[in-house]
Amino acid sequence: MNVRRADVIVVGGGTMGTAAGWALAKQGHDVVVLEQFGHVHSMGSHGGKTRIIRHAYAEGADYVPLVQRADALWQELEAATGTNFLIRTGGLDMAAPGFGHAVAARRSALEYDLPHEWLTGAEVNRRWPTWRLPDDWEVCYSPDAGFLEVEPSLRALATEMARHGGELRTEEAVQDWSTADDAISVRTTRGEYRADRLVVVAGSWTGHLLAAIGLPLEVRRKPVFWFKVDDESRFAPDRFPVFIAECADGNFYGLPVHGEPGVKAGVHNGGKATTPDTIDRTPHPSDYEQDLAPFMSRCLVGASEEVVSGTVCMYTMTPDEHFLIDRHPEDPRIVFATGFSGHGFKFAPVIGEHLAALATDEAVQPYADFALSRFALHAG
Repeated sequence: MNVRRADVIVVGGGTMGTAAGWALAKQGHDVVVLEQFGHVHSMGSHGGKTRIIRHAYAEGADYVPLVQRADALWQELEAATGTNFLIRTGGLDMAAPGFGHAVAARRSALEYDLPHEWLTGAEVNRRWPTWRLPDDWEVCYSPDAGFLEVEPSLRALATEMARHGGELRTEEAVQDWSTADDAISVRTTRGEYRADRLVVVAGSWTGHLLAAIGLPLEVRRKPVFWFKVDDESRFAPDRFPVFIAECADGNFYGLPVHGEPGVKAGVHNGGKATTPDTIDRTPHPSDYEQDLAPFMSRCLVGASEEVVSGTVCMYTMTPDEHFLIDRHPEDPRIVFATGFSGHGFKFAPVIGEHLAALATDEAVQPYADFALSRFALHAG
């Protein structure tokens, strides 16, 4: 059997794997990215056509410099490939009285001097007549927010990776991997590979591939839906900002009509624990009837509870819902990234840069907020 030798093998060619391959190839490394499905697919965590990008980050101000760098890199990729996949719509971070999402978003905006406005629900209703919020809701409006189109953004990363000499091999599942003093070996359904470094970014399959570490991960089933509206022009990207809304009924998000009928919306919190091999991939009315659909029809003028289409993807969650990016505790030649907890896509190029640095420069340290040791410290 012929053995393909490389500087770095990346296991997983989804969002973060494509970004890692791009960053490594751009630095001049011989990199092979192995993906078990097609390059852009609906079997993992990047399904659903579009992803929100926002800068006033309610999950913590430390994310702001990362998303700013990611935003700049996405723009560079647009220019390099002659494509347009980052659409600015503005963004509404909203919260009912007693909930903290909007205040947390504003806190990040203030710390990093990001453009934003602090609004009431009544002010939102006047400015965007599609909304019918309670007057006393708190809202942080960010004009630079918007969304990324999944397929063209990942294609741009792959195109630039190939231009710099990186290799993406699809429909090639990893069966096992092993280490020796002189190399790391990876065996797939099609062949064998050896490299000096290994990057594992296999989404919801990462926990299985790194089972010996016992990573603190939970995979959740997450349905996404497109709701029928009476006038799609009123929900177009230039008239309807992306949104996140926190209230007693749940933590919801939504995006404008774009590329297919209906307003896209989902529930960020909750989700049934599952595995990538046993997940129910069929959307059901019970996934939206009790919470999401009533929110849409109650708070959006012209939106109905009727679903046009739906899909199911996965969140890979950490206990604190922050990312998990580190070197293998027993072999520093192995780097992994996982646990993006439903808010990782926008960061892909900057995470790719960080993974490339971790894999090739021993002096580079993992971000402390994302390191595996934080869980050991908490457990102690």
